[in-house]
Amino acid sequence: MQIIKQEKIGYLKSKFNLMQGVLTLTPTQLILEAHKTGVGGFGLLGAFLKHKVEKKDYGFSLTFNNLKTISRGQHGLQKNILEITDYNNHQYRMVVQNYSDWESEIKRLKG
Repeated sequence: MQIIKQEKIGYLKSKFNLMQGVLTLTPTQLILEAHKTGVGGFGLLGAFLKHKVEKKDYGFSLTFNNLKTISRGQHGLQKNILEITDYNNHQYRMVVQNYSDWESEIKRLKG
């Protein structure tokens, strides 16, 4: 898989749920791999719970012909929010370093 752009991002799964993830742009698709973090505890039970929660992956893999809209969003004071909507009207919101770079690269590859 050829990678055009890749960045560690924050995935806004909901208004109050921010997950850490990696956003990857390839010549044909946009891929997000995200997972919950921050679960901890002591001993065997803590390790078991951490493994259970963090092994579940969240995210998406969208080909460019499934991307309906690309727009800049806002979350609090943060304005580098990349909002992607697919043709099923699912919206994905990600905190990126530079919104303009992501938007221009996606639009360039989408054609």
